[in-house]
Amino acid sequence: MTITMFDTAYSDQFPAGAAAYAGYVDGGIGNQPNYAFIVSAFPNARHLSIALFASDNADALDVESGAARPGDIPDWHARQVARGIVRPVIYANASTMEAGVITVAGCLQGGRRAVRLWSAHYGAGEHICGPKSCGATSVDMDGTQWTSTANGLVLDQSLLLDDFFGAPAPAPAWQERLMQALPNVREGSTGGIVKTIQGLLCARGHVTPIDGDFGVGTLEQVKATQAAAGVTQDGIVGPATWAVLVTGSAL
Repeated sequence: MTITMFDTAYSDQFPAGAAAYAGYVDGGIGNQPNYAFIVSAFPNARHLSIALFASDNADALDVESGAARPGDIPDWHARQVARGIVRPVIYANASTMEAGVITVAGCLQGGRRAVRLWSAHYGAGEHICGPKSCGATSVDMDGTQWTSTANGLVLDQSLLLDDFFGAPAPAPAWQERLMQALPNVREGSTGGIVKTIQGLLCARGHVTPIDGDFGVGTLEQVKATQAAAGVTQDGIVGPATWAVLVTGSAL
């Protein structure tokens, strides 16, 4: 199941009877700030507050031109967590998500699971961005604003995962935490960590010298291992490939 949410700067554009609404705590367009309006007008729905500026507190931070920047996210996120917001939301268009927000989100305390990512991607129909849907983002979003003209109005409509307003995602298993902690190793790397990779490749049936030199031969064998496991064939030993080498399957 999924959740439909509407947001707009113009309070008279909101339709009745929706499951969720988002409104602004700041701004000067239309009826902004209008978060108090949606709480009063739709008391039985889910509500999401949006801050355009990182100096303001809300459930969500709007990262786009004229509003917050990706570099504002860490301090804003920490402040929201400190005041009790579970998995604060970052809103940005899909290209901004891919260009910087996803990386910043991964570096937050608690990583990707500590934040909800809400993308904007128009023209692809009703969907939630991710590598297997529209392909506009390399990781799955928690929700996507897919049109700005819902019902023929000045009205944004979003599709959200059914747990968007729910409890935080479970903590990763120790195996996943371990793979995330290991370094990314690629062609040109040398030393003991490369010998470990080469030993793991040998244990999985590849013939490679254990010389600590990540050369073309090791690169080809890493890519073959990735292909067999169905993970990205980039030749880089990152979390997913470490998992394959250590456990035999991607986590």
